[in-house]
Amino acid sequence: MSSDDELEGSDEKDLREHFAPVARSARRAVTSRTLQVYTIAFVGVVVLSASIGPTVVGAYAVFQEDFDLCSDPYIEVLPPEDTEAVDAGAEPPEFERLDFAALTADEQRAFRAALDEASNEHPIEGESVEHLDAFRDGVLVEYEGAEYYVAITSNNECVTAGAVRFPLSIAGLVIGSGMVVAPELQRRFGRKEDKGNE
Repeated sequence: MSSDDELEGSDEKDLREHFAPVARSARRAVTSRTLQVYTIAFVGVVVLSASIGPTVVGAYAVFQEDFDLCSDPYIEVLPPEDTEAVDAGAEPPEFERLDFAALTADEQRAFRAALDEASNEHPIEGESVEHLDAFRDGVLVEYEGAEYYVAITSNNECVTAGAVRFPLSIAGLVIGSGMVVAPELQRRFGRKEDKGNE
């Protein structure tokens, strides 16, 4: 073996010995029970934070109908003379045009009922609503040879909570809360164990 090889081997050995305390400290820190507990607590805070929003929305979705917090969308149907005023002007707005027959049965029922109302408004009752986006922007509906302007006046939609999402968010709250209090539990029970060993 040459002297150069011996020097390189001794340098490597010295380097390992020099950084050995650092490596031991890092290994001790990683395997430290306190660090592990506080890491669990940090993960618990993340889980807890991510679960609060879905839990609030899910709880609201459960009780919204009981407290009348949501309703069917209301449409307003303007008679032809008022529709002409809406669609008039030097640069009339470009409204989508629909034939009455293109509306769903629930939409047709709401349209006719709105014509009979003094306020010209009526809710679209039922699940068959295909032209809600068009109603939001305003649409001209041709009915019995005349055009009627139809638009949404109130649309307090119900919030839907998934059948799995809400229970999962509740579980996240429970698990996250348990992980957050882990350091305190570790501190209390750790002290008792230390006193018992003495």
